[in-house]
Amino acid sequence: MTTIKDVALDANVAVGTVSKVINGQHVSEKNKKKVEASIKKLGYQINYYARGLKTQQTYTIAAIVPEILNPFFASWVYYIEQALYSKGYKMFLCNTQGNSEKEDYYFKIASQNKVDGIICVSYRDAESYIYEDIPIISLDRHFEKKISCICSDNYHGGEIAAQKMISTGSHHLIYIRSGSTITGETMNRGLGFRDYCKSKGVSCETLDLGDEYDVSEDSKLKHEIYDFFVANTKKGKFQYDGIYTSTDWLGLLVLDQMKKLEIKVPEETQLIGHDGLRLLNQEGYMLSTIVQPVKEMAEKSVELILKKIQGEEVDILTVLPVEFADGGTTR
Repeated sequence: MTTIKDVALDANVAVGTVSKVINGQHVSEKNKKKVEASIKKLGYQINYYARGLKTQQTYTIAAIVPEILNPFFASWVYYIEQALYSKGYKMFLCNTQGNSEKEDYYFKIASQNKVDGIICVSYRDAESYIYEDIPIISLDRHFEKKISCICSDNYHGGEIAAQKMISTGSHHLIYIRSGSTITGETMNRGLGFRDYCKSKGVSCETLDLGDEYDVSEDSKLKHEIYDFFVANTKKGKFQYDGIYTSTDWLGLLVLDQMKKLEIKVPEETQLIGHDGLRLLNQEGYMLSTIVQPVKEMAEKSVELILKKIQGEEVDILTVLPVEFADGGTTR
């Protein structure tokens, strides 16, 4: 059986250097690459149980998300797992389905199982079960406790959406949102959109569909969207010529209802979503969209949680850039 001494000898480094690489501690990039190459070459198997006993760590991070069926969250946890694995960590996935009791349960389970840290997406009133004694990184959400938050530039995303539609002829715009009303960075999407419209003297309204997650065929959300379009179609013409939705998921529901009512997109009404969803994560965009850098956000979340585990200070807020992508629903 290959030992740590065999790896050190093959890499021509000290045993202590190999140990640091295995335990995620800092060594020079040159030595790190040599050790990793020797581990692969010799087929050295890291004993994670013994490693955990020695360092008092589990080398496991809990990822808590509201809905794994949502393509954005599915992509996010996919990249989190990849980033964690590359650092010698495992991921414990918790799917809350937007349920407060379930979210509370998973936070408690994560704490009791003594994971080293938590990366979470919470759109519920989670203050009572957020623990300060365990490192936490939050996506989009701020807490009263000192929890670091990572997000994309939601405000600028709203500005980009408004600028795109106004510059291509839209003059009566509406922002349609659904989801949690708890204050978070995603609220800035509508704010940026409305502010840009106001600065250009363009009419802009908001339709808030509330805290609704069900997107099944007979869901309340679909009925509300359909009723909205019917109520705002006069003499065969829909009164809004530009729509920005808070997510691509919602944008696709809107697009489906527009097709049913034979509203021509983008000729009559332009549509822009937010997130950057693509078929199989590699083909074309499903609609014109504000793209969040999901891979970079996931990797940054992992980088920050590992720094917090090591006792390092990290910024309370980290903001990454967004960009527009044409998905065929804008001119």
